[in-house]
Amino acid sequence: MNNEKALTLSKDRCKNCYKCIRSCPVKAIYFKENRTVIASDRCVGCSKCFIICPQKNKKIPNSISRVKKMMENDTKIIASLDPTFAAYFGNDYLKVITALRKLGFNFAEEVTVAIDVLHHEYLKIYNRTHQKHYITSACSGINQLVQKYYPELNKYMLAVDLPMIAHAKLIKEKYGENSKIIFVGPCTAAKLERSGFMEIVDAVLTFQELEEWIVSSSIDLNKLETGSFDQEGSKFAKAFTIEGFISINTDKSIKMNYIKVNGLENTKEILASIESDDLDPAFIEINFCMNGCIQGPSFHECKTKLFTRKKQMKQYSECGSSQDLINTQDTKESFKRKFSNKKVHNLKPNTSELSKILKLMGKYKESDEINCGTCGYDTCRDKAIAIFNDMDKSDMCLPYIRNKTETISNLIFENSPNYNLLVNRDLKVISINPAAINHLNIEKQYTDDLQLSNLLDQKDYEKVFETKKSICGKKIKLKQQNLTVIQNLLYIEEQDTILAILNDITKEEEKEQELIKVKKNTDEMVQKVIAKQMKVAQEICSVLGETTAETRVALKQFLDITLEKSGDS
Repeated sequence: MNNEKALTLSKDRCKNCYKCIRSCPVKAIYFKENRTVIASDRCVGCSKCFIICPQKNKKIPNSISRVKKMMENDTKIIASLDPTFAAYFGNDYLKVITALRKLGFNFAEEVTVAIDVLHHEYLKIYNRTHQKHYITSACSGINQLVQKYYPELNKYMLAVDLPMIAHAKLIKEKYGENSKIIFVGPCTAAKLERSGFMEIVDAVLTFQELEEWIVSSSIDLNKLETGSFDQEGSKFAKAFTIEGFISINTDKSIKMNYIKVNGLENTKEILASIESDDLDPAFIEINFCMNGCIQGPSFHECKTKLFTRKKQMKQYSECGSSQDLINTQDTKESFKRKFSNKKVHNLKPNTSELSKILKLMGKYKESDEINCGTCGYDTCRDKAIAIFNDMDKSDMCLPYIRNKTETISNLIFENSPNYNLLVNRDLKVISINPAAINHLNIEKQYTDDLQLSNLLDQKDYEKVFETKKSICGKKIKLKQQNLTVIQNLLYIEEQDTILAILNDITKEEEKEQELIKVKKNTDEMVQKVIAKQMKVAQEICSVLGETTAETRVALKQFLDITLEKSGDS
C-alpha cells in the first residue's frame, strides 16, 4: 500500500519555535537535526501544525499538476465536490461548478449523493448487530485517530466507506473504471485517507488548491454563469454537513441515544469514556474539527465568519430534493470497509530510565513535575516517555529552560566581581550581590531594607526612570566608599527596574595616578639634569675662553721674543 503524506516540510524555514510540536494533538512531530519532522505513521492529517506555523513551513502537497496530467489523456475527469464549498466560496458557489468545467472537468457531482446510500448501509449494520455503541464519522481525521490511537474501539466503528470513497465507487460504476475521480474538499486528512484507496480516488484537492487553480487560470468567478451538478444529494444529505447523521435519521430507524461530538478535546473525552466503559449505549458521530467541516483546515484563512458560513450552508441544504436520489439496491458496489489496527507503539522506560530522563528535564523530585502542558504533553512523565522514544528533547521544557536561565543569571549576578544592584522605581535596592555588600560597606542585616540614597548618588537613577533610557560607561567617584567605578545603569522595562553594574576601577585609577606621578617626577629630574648640564657646559665654555685668551697672550709673547732675537742676529 502506498502511503501519501498529508503534509510536507521545508528544510530551510524552520526557526525552532516548537509551535507545531506543542500544537500537534497526537505528538506526531519531533525535532531532528535542527528541524521538525512529521512521523507519517503517527500523523492523523488534522493540519493543526500547518495552520499554526508562523513561518508557513508546513506545506500541503499540491495535487493540481497531477490532475492536469490526467487531463492530457482521453479520460473522463469527474469532480466529487464536498458540499462545504458553498461556505468556502460564498455567494459565488454555484459559479464554481462552471469554473470546474472550464478547468477541464467533464462532470461535476456532489459528494452528498453517497450520503443517501450510506444511510441504508448504517441501517443494515444496526439491524443486523447488537452493539453497545456505534461510532460513525465522515471525518478522515477521526478514522485515522481511532485506528492509530484507539484501535481497541475499531469494533464499534461502523465499517462503512467515507462519503468520499462511496461516491467515488458510484462514479466509477456510472462513468467507467477508467474514469478519474478528483475529490475536492476542506480537509487535508482526506489526502492521508486516500492512501488506502488510490485505485478509487485518483486525487484530492483542497478548496485552497481549487481556488489557486482558478486564479492562476485567469478565471473570474464574477463573470461566470451559475452552474449545476450532474448529480447532487438530497435535501437531507446536504443537511448532513451541518446537522450530522440525525438529519438523515428522520424516520427514527435507529432508536438509540444520539451523541454528536465536535473538536479534539471532546473527541478524546468520549473515546476515553468508551474505553473505560463509562458511557451508556449510544450512536456516536464524531468530527475532528470544532463545528465540523465548515471549520476545517481550508477555512483557517477564510474571511467569511463562522456563523455566516453556517447560514450559507443552511440555505444551500434547502436546495436539494426531499427524496432519496440513490437506492442502495440499484448499485452493485459494496460500501463495506475495514478498520485496521495501526496502533502507535511507544516503548515504556523502566523506573530507573524514567527517573534519569526526568532529571535531565530538571525534575529531581515529584514537586518539580508541575505538569504545565506548555510542551504539549499532558504530564512531565508523558514527555519523558516521548524523549525515551526519540520523539522529543529534554531541553524543550519551558520551566526547565526558565529555571536554567534564571540559575545561570543568578550565578552571574551573585558571583560577578562587579557590584550589582537591582533597584525599583521607589529607589529601593531589591537585590544586591556579595561583591557590592563587601565593597560598598553594607552590613548584611540591612540588605532587606536598603534605600539607594543611603548608599549612592541617586540622580542618574532618577534620570533613567524618567527617560526609560539606560546610561552606560559613566565614570564616577564614590566619595563615601573612596572608590572609582564605571557605572552602567540598565533600564529593564518589563519589570520597571534598573540593573546597576558598577565596575570597580579604583586600583586602575591609583596605578594611573602613580604613573602620572612617576612621569612628573621623571620630567622634573630630566629638567634638573638638563639645567645642570647647561650650567656645566657654560662653565666649561668660560674656562675654555679664559684658557684660550691666556694661551694667546703667552704665544704672542713667545713670538715677540723670538722675533726680537732674530733681529739681533
